[in-house]
Amino acid sequence: MTFAVAGYELADDRSYDPDTNLWVADQGEGCAQIGLDPLGAEIMGDIVAISFAAVGVCMERGDAFATLEAAKFVGPIMAPVRGTLVAANDGATLAPGGISDDPLGTWLVRLEDVDPSEFERLLSGEEAVAPWFASAVEKFRREGAIAE
Repeated sequence: MTFAVAGYELADDRSYDPDTNLWVADQGEGCAQIGLDPLGAEIMGDIVAISFAAVGVCMERGDAFATLEAAKFVGPIMAPVRGTLVAANDGATLAPGGISDDPLGTWLVRLEDVDPSEFERLLSGEEAVAPWFASAVEKFRREGAIAE
């Protein structure tokens, strides 16, 4: 299911990292899938290229798992949780515009060996996510990063 905040659709089966504007889907058994949240996709602008770290790399929170090139951003995308990179979305590499078009439907990487405690620092559930997300939207609007 989804819920709307400030005109954006968010998925209630995901956790969100307010530091990176990434979503994290707990896949169970220490596995997690990671993607860009709709606000993160919008503030970057049209995404034109993405490249991923090598499969098998152990990531700490804050390590770069990808390098992204977009209309308003060029740089690293940082891991919101610690784990081992086991898959990167080749479809995103071949058609990076799909990330902007469907950020909730486009995963970027899958990690394994993710400790469940890693999810404690993320926001989950509409009650926790909605106030943060609404505040972030307002901040980026004031800064001119997104349209009114």
